[in-house]
Amino acid sequence: MTFAYSPEIIANLESSHSPERLAPYYALAGGDKELGLRLYAWNSALSQALYTPLQGLEVTLRNGISARLKVNYGPTWFELNPGPALHYPLPDMLLSARTELGKRGILPDHGRVVAELNWGFWTGILAKRYEPLWRSDLRKVFQSTGPLTRAQIFQPLDDLRRLRNRIAHHEPILNRNIAADYASILDLIRYISPTTAQWVDSQSQVAAVLATKP
Repeated sequence: MTFAYSPEIIANLESSHSPERLAPYYALAGGDKELGLRLYAWNSALSQALYTPLQGLEVTLRNGISARLKVNYGPTWFELNPGPALHYPLPDMLLSARTELGKRGILPDHGRVVAELNWGFWTGILAKRYEPLWRSDLRKVFQSTGPLTRAQIFQPLDDLRRLRNRIAHHEPILNRNIAADYASILDLIRYISPTTAQWVDSQSQVAAVLATKP
């Protein structure tokens, strides 16, 4: 369906979305408001297309890491008694997850705590301060294509965390190399599960949406 733009329609869209939100797209369009609105819509389509691959990465990552923690520290590793030696803010994230589950009357077992934790926890546990934990255990999560360094996992994962946050806050992502971002998502999944990477890629609409750039 083709959407027809007119000065009145553009004015209405500016009113509903605010000139401030549309300003970056107008700038990219060289002041052409119709093109700017088309870029805004394209940005939304890209964000939607990236959501499923990012979800696939997050779920694969958290299940891979949490499985190793469960093997090494037991099914209640998240209580940190015993558990991995974690530093602020990760222990607070674990406590917050358990507390939130408790408020809802849900027993905080392994699966429920893992689902409650956000991307920041799973990225944070791969930061430089956890190099000993990486060497002793977490590196085993990412062995599908051979030995990898912690930095090879953390750096792209942290960058994708920022991308995910921009998408969640409806912000522009047009200044990024989306094709490279998508390749990075698939690589990270593939390090844990090549089959899952193929499955995610088979459902992806990223390439199709990239081809529709206004």
